[in-house]
Amino acid sequence: MRKLVLLLIIFIFVAKPLAFTQNLDSIDKKLDSISDIHLKIEFLNEWTGKNYRKLPVEAIHYAKEAIKYAEKSENHSGAGNALIRIALVHFRKEDYTQSISFFNKALDKFILSNDSLGINNTYLNRGIVYRNMNKYNLAIVDLFTCMEYFENNNNTFELPLSYNSIGLIYKALKKYNKALEYYYKAEKIYKERNQISFLYTSNTNIANILSIQNNFQEALDYYKKNLDVLKEAPNKYKLAQTYHNMGSCFFEMGQYPFALEYLNKSLELKEKIGNKNLLISTINSLAHVYYQKELYTKALIYRKKALTLAVETKNIEYQKNCNHELFKIFTHLNMADTAIFYFSQYELLKDSIFSHENLKQIAEIQEKYESEKKETQITLLEKENKSKMWQRNSLIVLLILLLGYAIFIVRSYYRNKKTHRLLQLQNERIQWHKTLLDQKNEALSDSNKTKNRLFQIISHDLRSPLASVYNIAQLIKIFIQQRKYQLLEESCHDMEESISNVLSLTDNLLSWSLNQSGKLPYKPAILSLKPLLENNLRTYSSVAKQKNIHLQLLLEETVMVFADRQMLDTVIRNLINNSLKFTKPGGVIAIGLNQSDNFVELWIKDSGIGISEDQIAHLFEIDHSQSYNGTNGEKGNGLGLLLCKQFIEQNKGEIRVESTLNLGTTFRITIPAAENTNEIASILSSNANSN
Repeated sequence: MRKLVLLLIIFIFVAKPLAFTQNLDSIDKKLDSISDIHLKIEFLNEWTGKNYRKLPVEAIHYAKEAIKYAEKSENHSGAGNALIRIALVHFRKEDYTQSISFFNKALDKFILSNDSLGINNTYLNRGIVYRNMNKYNLAIVDLFTCMEYFENNNNTFELPLSYNSIGLIYKALKKYNKALEYYYKAEKIYKERNQISFLYTSNTNIANILSIQNNFQEALDYYKKNLDVLKEAPNKYKLAQTYHNMGSCFFEMGQYPFALEYLNKSLELKEKIGNKNLLISTINSLAHVYYQKELYTKALIYRKKALTLAVETKNIEYQKNCNHELFKIFTHLNMADTAIFYFSQYELLKDSIFSHENLKQIAEIQEKYESEKKETQITLLEKENKSKMWQRNSLIVLLILLLGYAIFIVRSYYRNKKTHRLLQLQNERIQWHKTLLDQKNEALSDSNKTKNRLFQIISHDLRSPLASVYNIAQLIKIFIQQRKYQLLEESCHDMEESISNVLSLTDNLLSWSLNQSGKLPYKPAILSLKPLLENNLRTYSSVAKQKNIHLQLLLEETVMVFADRQMLDTVIRNLINNSLKFTKPGGVIAIGLNQSDNFVELWIKDSGIGISEDQIAHLFEIDHSQSYNGTNGEKGNGLGLLLCKQFIEQNKGEIRVESTLNLGTTFRITIPAAENTNEIASILSSNANSN
């Protein structure tokens, strides 16, 4: 298996350069067969124009070769066309700054050769890049310039392209009627020339505007025209998008059966295409239809599927929207805890998108600052020429203001004397409010630390064993097929351990959340310790046996305590589990107790790896708790010990730790004894008051 993986890796790294070399060889042979240098340039520009989308690396390489030939022969138009190819590669990579730079260089070349068509084609392409950069003022200048040229020279191929590009700008500016005006112009040319493939784009643009204007029936008519277009020029991607758009129109019209029919057709085609981002949009639309029909279970299935795909494609915007819609669905299903979880995920993603947009705005501001820097310097020089006159006038005004200010100070002195006492009182009030605000901020900070720690535990410690279960489940299929039953048994053991970890963490998280929200009932009662301890030892006997750890219960007589059974059981379970994690195979874990008049001290001692003094100092703090692996790689998250401390203190007890590195650890907890009637009375009284 390892050899096969190694061969695949070698193939990936060798195959790509080999394919690139083969492409170079075939084109170089063709190039060598051409003697005229201008025909070489024409061949290279034609090849790069056809292949810059599929083979961007090769396209840039041969575009540069064309530029070299063009410079030798002073073929400025040939160089301009090669520079346009390089600019288009950068445009497809969304490197708009580099794309504009190469279009500008191309423009210079076309101007040198007085190539009007090349100049206006460059304006057309550069205008499209400016539009994608949201620089609409620059885009509209380029596009109107080339449009006027194409109209005057009857360039019916480039002219509708300029019309559609201008329409897209007006659409972005929400001037929908103007956008339709130019889309209709493009449509007219395509119909006259019977350019079927281009009619699809024109129909789609018009239908999109009509949908925005709520003219859904007219929009549907244009989408249906696209179905006729695609019969003559089949294209799975365009057909899938057309079905999706038709489904969206039917949804907005409230015709849900038709909406579902066309969206499902779109989904079927998109699954064949295999583009996950395309799938997400249609799956989300299906979920929205079912949500509007109040079929929340169906909506939930599709929305979860969309979220999974959004995570796989790392599409934060889709993830944010899916989490928000899942929050709404679970709210309708009255599943408050799950709804809150998805809402918290939505808030986190919204914050990350907001930060990304801020960084983008900062970059745009910085670019604008650099471009305006020269203009600012010129303005400063002009201001310096006027500064002397302003200085003289300002001095006169300043003297007048100083005289008026002096009069104001004298008059205000007596008035301020009266208000001084009021200001002192107001200051004291502000200080009091500040103290209250600091206290609230401190409480909020603690709450945020708790939230962040819990999110960390959920995202890491809960996901890791679940990922292990998923991977083991995949391996089990393979082992069954290959009849490797020994490995199957080992995998089942690993799965059992991972599931046990998940259950333990889930129990702790549930107890923690209920306790934090005050929903975990506190019902103390008189309990016998021995059955409670024996039950927990039986629970962990199999784990101890697997690690060859000896469990000892040094308790013979019946000892009664006064505590909440569920809380005390959680504490004992977590402490035994913790000792098992950090005790090496062959070790010993002993449980015993010391009894006084008022309290019972229960101790759990192990011969494990021990805890350092620094770790003990922060062992029960939520913002300092860390994850440590056990002796067999078991995962620990620190939440169990935090629960132990809270539950023991709620039961009027204490928890202490004694440890020596490499020798072992002893946890000691105190619990009110059943004979301590005064303590029991105070607990019952405080419990009754809280109720």
